[in-house]
Amino acid sequence: MKILLITQNFYPEIGSGANRLKNLYVQLSKKHDVEVLTTNPAYPNAKMYEEEKYWSSDIINQSKDIMRLKMRTNKQSKSMAFRLLYYFELAYKVRVYVKKYQHLYDTVYVTTPNIFIPWAAFFQKKDKKVKRILEIRDLWPDSVRDVDKMNISMFYPVLKFMEKMLYKQSDKIVINNEGFRYYLKKMVKNKPVLFLPNAFAKNEVEFKEPPDEFRVIYTGNIGFAQSYEKLQEMAHQLEENKINFKIIGYGMNAHLFQSYIEYKDFKYVTFEEEKTREECLAEIRNSNIQLSILKDSEIFLNVLPGKVIDGIASGVPVVTNLGGYTSNLIKSHDVGYAKVKATSEELTEAIKTIKSDNELESRLRKNSKKLLKSHFLWETNIEKLDDFIFDKEFK
Repeated sequence: MKILLITQNFYPEIGSGANRLKNLYVQLSKKHDVEVLTTNPAYPNAKMYEEEKYWSSDIINQSKDIMRLKMRTNKQSKSMAFRLLYYFELAYKVRVYVKKYQHLYDTVYVTTPNIFIPWAAFFQKKDKKVKRILEIRDLWPDSVRDVDKMNISMFYPVLKFMEKMLYKQSDKIVINNEGFRYYLKKMVKNKPVLFLPNAFAKNEVEFKEPPDEFRVIYTGNIGFAQSYEKLQEMAHQLEENKINFKIIGYGMNAHLFQSYIEYKDFKYVTFEEEKTREECLAEIRNSNIQLSILKDSEIFLNVLPGKVIDGIASGVPVVTNLGGYTSNLIKSHDVGYAKVKATSEELTEAIKTIKSDNELESRLRKNSKKLLKSHFLWETNIEKLDDFIFDKEFK
């Protein structure tokens, strides 16, 4: 079978989205002829990819299946108008490619959260032989509406209509969060849906003994969806309790947060700029707690962030303010602490409880390793996706 993966973010970019699509490409390519339509790496900035350390996969580096669209506009512009121009340019180029070449593929697999790409790929005359698979990693436009600095109220009804039409245009839908399933059932009925979480490849799996000095770690984006204020509160709480707290961050508010840490002259809280995935995983394995915080919004609090899976798959207990599927997962498998809309005080108390009880931490670590094997290995989960795409029986 021949598959076209369309994504804005792809290897060697950092972030769970790019890593997810990289793994989909690698795993699906074991059985199928897979091509990727994407852009040149630019997230969170293009300059960082001049460093060779980000280009760590010889298989993908040498692959002729990766087609990178050349863009005239700059996505990383601070101007919203220029960002929109970037999205429109990207959508146009995707539309042209799909219209001209879709007949060459058995399946066109398109991923959000950039909603312009699936619109461009699906809102046109379809080749009846081609299956359209939509992957939803973000409930757009609701997630945009819940960002404080984004006011889309004037266009919201139209965007919601287009969202519903996009789901109808899809033959099947893949979600990376089980919590999205109920939402989709209200939008479209009788649409095949598969839950496929982010995961680890077997060659990424590695466990370390807990470090001698207790440490909490936060890795990843510090942007609109992440609670910048709560992250500040956690920094103060952990500083007051003399608990080491390391942040490895990038994104819209990363430098602002770094300046804040330096201004406060914290002794136990440190900040480092973006690292490769391999470097981040090494830091997580050398920590006692993986912290995951998102804004107190129903949309954001019901997602399954990559950093939660990074913690679980590294055998490190997770502490979070998330609810929904993530909270149930953490509680039912006893791999950390989760309470929807937990305050910084409650999160800190949970961390202190784990810090003071070696047997508790050992149990959480043991359970995390079990959960990895049962839920979060790409080599296992990709079989479900393969069955789902090609109409085989799946669970």
